[in-house]
Amino acid sequence: MKTLQRLQRLQKLLFPAASVYWGVTFIRNKSFDWGILKQRTFDLPIISVGNITVGGTGKTPHVIFIAQKLSALFEIATLSRGYGRKSRGFVCANEKTPVQEIGDEPFLIHSRLPRVTVAVCEKRVEGVGKLRALKPDIQAIILDDAFQHRHILPGMHIVLVDYNRPLWHDAVFPAGFLREGRYALRRATIVIVSKCPPELGREEQEVWRKKLRISDTQSLYFTSIRYASIYHAQSGEMVDNCEFFANNTIVMVSGVAQPQIIEQYLHEQSAQFVHCAFGDHHHYSAEDFAVIRRHCTQNSVILTTEKDVQKLLEITHGEVPLYVLPIEPHFLNHAEQDFEEQIVQFCRK
Repeated sequence: MKTLQRLQRLQKLLFPAASVYWGVTFIRNKSFDWGILKQRTFDLPIISVGNITVGGTGKTPHVIFIAQKLSALFEIATLSRGYGRKSRGFVCANEKTPVQEIGDEPFLIHSRLPRVTVAVCEKRVEGVGKLRALKPDIQAIILDDAFQHRHILPGMHIVLVDYNRPLWHDAVFPAGFLREGRYALRRATIVIVSKCPPELGREEQEVWRKKLRISDTQSLYFTSIRYASIYHAQSGEMVDNCEFFANNTIVMVSGVAQPQIIEQYLHEQSAQFVHCAFGDHHHYSAEDFAVIRRHCTQNSVILTTEKDVQKLLEITHGEVPLYVLPIEPHFLNHAEQDFEEQIVQFCRK
């Protein structure tokens, strides 16, 4: 209770700064809406996937899902800023590209979908131009985390909202976690409420529709997190999740925005574990591995996320068995086919 009261007092202190931030972002958005700031269009389908909150909406698994569906029918590419990478400018991934050169999330997309062209560039307009020059057969581009990058006008905006952080209980930065005001959702073609409980009922879904003020021209979907089969990081051999949790002492290692969601899943599986939680997009060092090793016994295994695995492989050197816990979005209301048809029809236009 005291912690909540402190947070509320801090929010009140930060409210003046948040009001200034809200005003600056509102003026910026209106400048794009009114044509004062120019937006570039391209003669091929461009889908932007983003959010209006800072971190942790499950964006990358949804980007992978979208890219996987579209790549079965089209030559597609993904373009990210490459947050946390140690390179600059335009980089197009190949089989030898290290994770440090493109960032952990683009590296994950490239690892999961080797047929999809994956590129990074801070300046998205420049990135699209270089992508098309390098890969003239590309038929569609997915812009990753680009909802606020308005110098490109995509044909479709997909915006993710975290079920666990309702926008109407949040505030703009620095008093809250919103990158811009809730009015920004009007730009969205599709809104996805992510990380929902699988049993989320229609009545509560309707509450979300009203609270988010979804219009008749927008589509609203709800997804939950589904954990796929655990696999060995080096051999790729899959294991049964129930047997894995029953038979192993686990050191969970993660560098994600909301590690408590992983902890909740492990508790639900009655797993025996300790959790070494690092910051989002963490770059692991030998010192970090020393910390991790202190939690390991002779029979321990390390379990990590697909986002972290490559960076951990570079420091663990096979000294401790390393396994990966993949996640994927699961559409509620049997709406996966409707969503797939909507994005495919957009690209066919």
